[in-house]
Amino acid sequence: MRRIAIIAGTLMLAGGLAGAGTNHCELTATGDSTATIRADAAGTQQGKLAATTDYWLSDAQLRTALEVMEGIGSKVSKEDKRRKVDEAMKKNPRLMLLLVNCLTDEGGVIFSASSASKYADIPMRPATYPIAPVMGARAGQVTAMFHLSPGGKRESYAIQEPAKLVLTQFDKKGIAGTFSFKAESRGKTPRRVEIAGKFAYACNGDACQK
Repeated sequence: MRRIAIIAGTLMLAGGLAGAGTNHCELTATGDSTATIRADAAGTQQGKLAATTDYWLSDAQLRTALEVMEGIGSKVSKEDKRRKVDEAMKKNPRLMLLLVNCLTDEGGVIFSASSASKYADIPMRPATYPIAPVMGARAGQVTAMFHLSPGGKRESYAIQEPAKLVLTQFDKKGIAGTFSFKAESRGKTPRRVEIAGKFAYACNGDACQK
């Protein structure tokens, strides 16, 4: 979770933030817990409602993000740092294949390409992807971290299969889609919910088409 947050932050720093009002997400939870969450990007919500991907960034922006990543908690020399960044620029993916945040104070979900996925597995185009548990997720799958915060108390959930993320748009103008999954809360008294939602975010980076 912390690594994803750091990567998201560095990518957003490199790409800048999309204008207020351009990003929207919503979800509905039914079952043992109920919630309706709707949010539009504005002010401090910007980082919570955002999508990031290598596809949207120029080489210069990716290098900047990688330099920030390499510098966190590290005391390596400038030469070693440059070498590590050069090596990372040859990897597949270079930094973050795909990350979609739909988060509010009431709860939300973070989708990310599985660690086994390469660019060929999740190309920049509309498609449907299975949502799988983080442990054991295969190439071409996405993972999800979901929680609710009723009354300010955080409830973390484990995603139950089958679950899917449908990207109706994924190009250099933006990303949009729908998602659905079942989830079970972690704890002594499990709570089961069904989630359905959608999102639409503007492209954010130097490689975007305005």
